[in-house]
Amino acid sequence: MPSVEPGSLVIVTGVNGHIASATALRLLQKGYRVRGTVRSERSAGYVKKELASFGNNFEIAVVPDIVAPGAFADAIKGASAIVHVASPVTMDAKKPEEQFVPAVDGTINLLETAKKEKGIKKVLFTGSIGSVVMTAKDPTKEIITPDDWNVYTEQLVQNLDDPLIGFHIYVGSKLAAEKAAWKFVEEEKASSAAWMLAIVDFSLTVLLPAVALGPIHKDMTGPPRQDVSLGWLYDYIADPPRKDGAPTAEITLFVHVYDIADLFVASLTSPEADGQRIITLGTKSSYAAVADILRKAYPNRKVPPADPNAPAMAFPGAEVIRFDTSLGTKLLGGKWRSLEDMVLSGAKDLIEKESKGWDKSE
Repeated sequence: MPSVEPGSLVIVTGVNGHIASATALRLLQKGYRVRGTVRSERSAGYVKKELASFGNNFEIAVVPDIVAPGAFADAIKGASAIVHVASPVTMDAKKPEEQFVPAVDGTINLLETAKKEKGIKKVLFTGSIGSVVMTAKDPTKEIITPDDWNVYTEQLVQNLDDPLIGFHIYVGSKLAAEKAAWKFVEEEKASSAAWMLAIVDFSLTVLLPAVALGPIHKDMTGPPRQDVSLGWLYDYIADPPRKDGAPTAEITLFVHVYDIADLFVASLTSPEADGQRIITLGTKSSYAAVADILRKAYPNRKVPPADPNAPAMAFPGAEVIRFDTSLGTKLLGGKWRSLEDMVLSGAKDLIEKESKGWDKSE
């Protein structure tokens, strides 16, 4: 598939979010033009200020409802690539359709529109590392690769009485949306072969990120929710802290938000990324390690102590699971950013926002 070079226009959906705003920044820094989609002009105010130094290379397109037919038609005109990030990110849903509909239908709606916009060469999709846990493999014996798939969450989302139903619905929505994207591309390619026509001119690449920490380029009008990645970090640096103890189990999967962004950027020019799933994982560690980093950096904050009995979100095999991250490592030039980097850069921005009374509504 042709390379998408700097100077090209790249669409970033949900650009006012954590991962998407960081991705827009890195694209702009590398010389790309970026058009970011948001649900309302008002929600774009902060990111427009954050990226104002890039002038006309950054613009906003309002897409109020990503599942509405033709919602992206105007937004993607003239673009060479799409980075699709917009999707529900919270873990408080009570019923699958609350997140499955926007995640799946929004993705297919975007791909249908991209198929008609002949300049689109690459579509980069934000999945979840949750799509490669709870696989059919025995994690004590085998390494999880990008060829593996979560085989349990589709069943777990059916039990609405499960106390972790919100988590399962979030993971399930990302899993279902990714499967729908691959199915769309495969079916379109099959049709192309049958009719000897190039119906789909773009390649698909899927990143499967872990818990994303690092610098914050989105607005936060108050303390982050406790069911999102930045909220899990803030739990330990808040004054007073929102947790009594930090779990010591080394079962949490982390990645620097700039590593996610840089993999999107690298995928635009790398043929090796075309048609691939990329496990996007910097390290596996514990929130006790996160708390230790914070405690050393902020001795005046009451960072909670390590507690082996503190609850931690886990999945079967979390203690021993290993992943093949070789493609991501290669595309990043051989190195992932450290846990210390992602924790301290994120904490710095959280404390700065907290100290000024958070970001003011536009």
